[in-house]
Amino acid sequence: MEGDLHTFKKLAIKRFPRVGEQRSGEESFWKKLQFPVVVKEFAPVTSLHFSASPPHDFAVTSGARVQVYNCATNQSKKTISRFQECAYHARFRGDGRLLVAGSEEGIVKVFDIGSRAILRQFSGHKKPVKAVCFTVDGLRVVSGSDDTLLQCWDLSTSQSICTLRGHQDYIKTVVQIPTSSDLLLSASYDHSVCLWDLRSGEPVTVLDHGLPVEAVLAFPSGGTCVSAGGNYLRVWDLLSGGRPLAAFSNHQKTITCLCFDGSCQRIISGGLDKQVKAYSVEDYSVVQTLSYPSPVLSVAMSPTDTHLVVGMTTNLLSIRHQAARKRDLTTFPLLPSLPQRGTYRYFVRGRNSKPKQEDVVVEVRRRRHLKLYEEHLKKFNYRKALDAALTHKGKNRFDIVYDVLQELARRDGLVIALSKRSEEELHPVLKFLTNRLLHPQRCRFLIDVANIVTDLYGSVVCSSKSTRAMYALLKVKLDREVQFQKQAMQLLGLLDTILLGASKRSPSSEIPNMPPHAL
Repeated sequence: MEGDLHTFKKLAIKRFPRVGEQRSGEESFWKKLQFPVVVKEFAPVTSLHFSASPPHDFAVTSGARVQVYNCATNQSKKTISRFQECAYHARFRGDGRLLVAGSEEGIVKVFDIGSRAILRQFSGHKKPVKAVCFTVDGLRVVSGSDDTLLQCWDLSTSQSICTLRGHQDYIKTVVQIPTSSDLLLSASYDHSVCLWDLRSGEPVTVLDHGLPVEAVLAFPSGGTCVSAGGNYLRVWDLLSGGRPLAAFSNHQKTITCLCFDGSCQRIISGGLDKQVKAYSVEDYSVVQTLSYPSPVLSVAMSPTDTHLVVGMTTNLLSIRHQAARKRDLTTFPLLPSLPQRGTYRYFVRGRNSKPKQEDVVVEVRRRRHLKLYEEHLKKFNYRKALDAALTHKGKNRFDIVYDVLQELARRDGLVIALSKRSEEELHPVLKFLTNRLLHPQRCRFLIDVANIVTDLYGSVVCSSKSTRAMYALLKVKLDREVQFQKQAMQLLGLLDTILLGASKRSPSSEIPNMPPHAL
């Protein structure tokens, strides 16, 4: 019996390779950000800003203090609490050494990051200062206040250089044009975004957003900006006098904050609807949506795209970050470790070891266990073999049924296995054919099986209501597939006509009299 068992060849289950999931670049980009680290602050997080210089620490403005967080540890490393009341809109200078922030008492304060000492204080506003920024050259500070005024301050003398008047309501944010130290944008609750020239002190362009503006962004080229007000985002062309380029709305409530990703290929917005959305700068379509437990007040992304930080109204600070890169094993090779008990390496240890010349090799034959359908195939019980495959439970049970059918066809036992079946025995066969008949790699053989079943039981189909229903479902699927094939052939004919017309068109007629330098 054992010798016969070894002579029987087990049924090889054919597995077709699965089509891999085509993951888009956006999906891979956002999948790198791990589950967020949540920090409880003492007040709502109203502003976030990353330093443009390594190590790209970020400032968190919350209540009457500003905290500087370490990007590597995601923990606070410095706390600046030199404010009597609320602090607003803390911003790093380009070199990361200085930080400026507004305050509820109307004073603009400049701090040294290393010592946390106050280097400069600018007192000129009569109401809270909620918007500040450094100029590109880092020598001046611009502040916007609830008194509707913008003031430019000289860092070296602590004197006001100019006062900009033009807004009619609270100024919400001020940003610098990246390509110029004299141009900046300001957004206000009077529905306007103003482009200012510090040399003249007058607004160059006034953009009407139509709603109170909460945030504004300037593209790195300096010729385009984005404003957020209400639940709308609007894109403006500054070089053509403020011509609107696009307007889109994907938030359900007011948008409160805007930022770019590190490469400036995505616009990221946060709103009171507890969502953060990312838009592609190519067509302004939503490429990612992240949900948070509370309304979002501020959002920022690191210049290296490794951290996404979100501040909320419920004093929560969410930090999503990429996992640290693994060590290069070619540069720092690890010492070989012994396999631990219970692991796969421990189980297969010594499998690939080769005997030495002085070793004595003892051969051990392991008895192969056959599946139930293989036992029936070995004994030529074709009907029982097919029934065992149809009732087999496992991930690849459809593959097993298909291979058993092919083995029966090879042995000329397919008709024997399918004939003389009762209604209960026929239903699993029909169910399998209905589910797998249109498989692209197996349909040719399964259609032959379906024809054999129809020839055997076509005369008794109408006698059973359940069998007739299964045949009707199989017919519906076949009709849909035939209709799909007809549409595909029509589309193929159209493509052939287009390609034929394009191939007959002469290249000289497409580009007439073009100079060599234009080609």
